[in-house]
Order: sequence, then structure tokens, then C-alpha cells
Amino acid sequence: MAKQIPTPGRCYLCEEPLTKRTSATHLKKKHAVTSGEERFIILVDTPYSSPYWMILLAKPNAILADLDEALRDIWVECCGHLSAFTIEGIEYQAPSSDPDDSFYPTKSTKVKLEKVLCPGMFFSYEYDFGTTTELRLKVADIILWEKDPKKMLMLAMNIKPEIACSECGKPAVYHYLENDDDTVLCLDCSSDEDLDECYLLPICNSPRTGMCAYEGGSYDEDLE
Repeated sequence: MAKQIPTPGRCYLCEEPLTKRTSATHLKKKHAVTSGEERFIILVDTPYSSPYWMILLAKPNAILADLDEALRDIWVECCGHLSAFTIEGIEYQAPSSDPDDSFYPTKSTKVKLEKVLCPGMFFSYEYDFGTTTELRLKVADIILWEKDPKKMLMLAMNIKPEIACSECGKPAVYHYLENDDDTVLCLDCSSDEDLDECYLLPICNSPRTGMCAYEGGSYDEDLE
């Protein structure tokens, strides 16, 4: 398993600085209640070395489709691609209207989390089976939380990494994908008249940044 980068983050409830390692403990010590409803603390990162991580609180009676919707909204949705979870060797995928979309049998994402997950369990998620974004998920713990109608709550995330412009070294704001996947440009360099704007994608706080047509999720505040 790839060594993970210890990138800093923050708690979205109290703004306290966090790391991926301390995030679940922080939530239990600072924000748990003594009487409420149980929720899974789900840590989401990548199976390879990257700066991206976040913490979701999920109701045990929510379904995998609810978790899929949250991951799409926050980190991956670009063009309505298919996605799938793999839990203990079993793949769970939303039903498709096209029978040719699935090459082998899968189970439905309409299953409740409490039926397939338990504390300490790792599982995986893939979005887009062409230009794929892979995520690793762990049920880090269970927490008592105030009753809330929302099935998924995003409570902590890494701070957006700073990337230097490939041309001048200033803070980059765009990927430029005409010739490769590595070129990033600042606002000034991306204004070059010789560049084709259709190859510019905003740099986002997500492991899907620079892929397909991804332009950010619901927590990319600086892109609004």
C-alpha cells in the first residue's frame, strides 16, 4: 500500500487545524454528544500517495447510493459516469438502463450501510470506468451525533494543495491538457493568446482534478 502524505486539513465545525490521522479523534472528543443517533465516521482518501482526504458522517441506515451521491457531489462528478463500490470482494453498482454497461453481475447500491459495513472495515470506490478516479474508504469509528435529517455530513477535509505554475512558478489555477496531464498554469500564463481555452480546467481540491471535464465540487469555494 502506498505511503500517504500527511497533509493538513481543517474541521468544518470549529475551524481547528487537523490531519487525516487526528480527524476522527478530534470529532469524537470535541463534537460528539452524550445522547443522540449513531453515525459511521468514514475516512475517505486515495489508495495511492496523494494530499486528498475527508471525513464523512453517515447514518447506518443510509444506503450505498447515498454515499455515492455524496462522493459525486463533493469530489468526483463531471459527466454522469458510472461508479461502483467494492466491499469484501463484492461489487455494488447503481442499476443501469443499458445492460451492456455491466460486464459481470453486481449487487445494487440500494443496500443499507449497516448491512455491509462495520467499524475498522476498508472498502473502495471507483468513478468513471474510462478515466477512473479511485478512492479508498475506511469506517474509522462510530460516533454519537445530534439528530439531523441529512444522511451524509462532510465535517473535515484537507486544505487545498498549492501548486506552482509550470511556466513561472506563481500559484497555478488551471491544468492545461493539450499535450500532457502535468502542465499547470497561473492566471497570467493561462491568458496567453496562443493557448486553446478548451484545454483549461480549474485546479480543484479533489483527486479528480485535471481529469475528464471535472470543474470542482460543492466545497471548492474558490471556484464559485
